[in-house]
Amino acid sequence: MDIQVSNGEGLQRNINVVVPAAEVDARLNLAYEAAAKTAKVDGFREGMAPVSVVKAKIADKVRAQAAQELIQAAIAKAVKDNNLNLAGNPHVHAGDTHEDGPIAVTEGQDFKFHAHAEVYPTIAPKAFEGLKLTRETAEATDEVVDIALARLSQQLKTFKDKDGAAATGDRVTISGQGYKVDGGKEEAFDGGKLEGFPIVIGSGQLIPGFEEGLVDAKKGDQLDVDVTFPADYHAADLAGKPAKFKLTIDKVEEGVEEPLDDAAAKQLGFEGLDKLKEVLKNGAARDLQTASQQRLKRQMLDQLDDANKFDVPGGLIQNEHAALWRAQLQELQMRKLPLEALGKPVEEAIADLQPLAERRVRLGLLMAEIARLNKITVTGADLDKAVQAQVEMSGPQGEQVQRHFMKPENRQQLAGPVLEDKVTQFILDKATIEEKKVDAKDLLDELQ
Repeated sequence: MDIQVSNGEGLQRNINVVVPAAEVDARLNLAYEAAAKTAKVDGFREGMAPVSVVKAKIADKVRAQAAQELIQAAIAKAVKDNNLNLAGNPHVHAGDTHEDGPIAVTEGQDFKFHAHAEVYPTIAPKAFEGLKLTRETAEATDEVVDIALARLSQQLKTFKDKDGAAATGDRVTISGQGYKVDGGKEEAFDGGKLEGFPIVIGSGQLIPGFEEGLVDAKKGDQLDVDVTFPADYHAADLAGKPAKFKLTIDKVEEGVEEPLDDAAAKQLGFEGLDKLKEVLKNGAARDLQTASQQRLKRQMLDQLDDANKFDVPGGLIQNEHAALWRAQLQELQMRKLPLEALGKPVEEAIADLQPLAERRVRLGLLMAEIARLNKITVTGADLDKAVQAQVEMSGPQGEQVQRHFMKPENRQQLAGPVLEDKVTQFILDKATIEEKKVDAKDLLDELQ
């Protein structure tokens, strides 16, 4: 078996293999003889049919199986002899073609195939010691608690049908299409279709001028809303451009907001309003700590990303890219929002995730290498602590979560995040961190 390994572009490695016809025939003969010992063929007792008869019945299957065995053996040898650290499974093609399809050997002929695969990069972590960072902190003041109370009140607000005209604070459900306006010509744009889309006037969810254009509208009205997209709008072909939305008002609803007093607090399961405020204050303190840590970690990752540039396996980026897109779709589904809520064509939304996917893969590989070099590992005690944290965060579902993590495969899913946290703390322990007080509202925006 002749195996040649060569470097391709970047991290790609090419593996070219030629298996001599004699080796192919020997493997096939052994396979046919083994199959004949157990084969069930009409007219013969089990295992007594001649090899030639068995061969005629199962030749295609055996040839394909032999090809797979030879491929696996050749790639395993190539990996071992050339010390290849493959990042994903190789792509295998028969002969000199690059077409996918079934691969099989042929009696009396050399078996040729080639494979291409990516390898993990060799990483020498840089600038992860002595980082200069700023930890932004804020206190859970009474003002923060009041904001939390107002947000809770909004979450508990219900809506009922309204006969009159829409006003600020009302929820309006709309359907229609957005059009680019250029020299008097109107052209529908991708991502501009709205179907049963609810919006609370004054929420600031949509571009400036849109929600204001819904004021005084009534159920059944058909109206045009003229807007101008912001200059920094994410869709370049719309940024700074005028547009018109031709809408139908499906529904107008007014909000019904009950005051948060002792009675309301008791209905929510608290002893009274003071106890609710105490819980909200403690929750705000935890949120502020979490937001502070997130900002600090992002600063750290930004500096690491700037200092460590290396090729990243494209296959890993593709996998991460797909995972990010699935997460975005799940978020829309959870919030019961249509694809139009992305505010851009689907193709553009998918493309916009590419840089983030590459960054996450690069930083993941970097953090893993820092862990390896510094012998940072995840112990059973670390996983126990992580499971307990998950249980405590789950509230009434804590017992169910506890049972979930009793399965080793579920428990092991926490190993990656735990290792990342340990490496993060390792780097932060070596950093110079300056403390800075910031506005609590600004810091809490980190979690939105």
